Amino acid sequence: MSAYEQQAESIYNRLLELESGAEPNQLFLCSYLLGHISLISAEQGESALQFNQRVEQSLDDAFKVDKLSDEDVSDIRSLWLQLSETAK
Repeated sequence: MSAYEQQAESIYNRLLELESGAEPNQLFLCSYLLGHISLISAEQGESALQFNQRVEQSLDDAFKVDKLSDEDVSDIRSLWLQLSETAK
């Protein structure tokens, strides 16, 4: 398993754990990120850094078109940062 795949699996599993006991707002954040993680996981890559960069690009692209509040965007970015740093 490549570092890319390991990073994807680690973050995906952590999100599932968070989602299982999440309150409504946290549930939304987890679900939003799970969608992006699933899509990026299907791509090929070599490193954890490459995976993280692709997720960040996916989020940036989605935030341009999704009608999310500034607070939601901030909360999603914060959760993503937390997950990407602890999964290394």
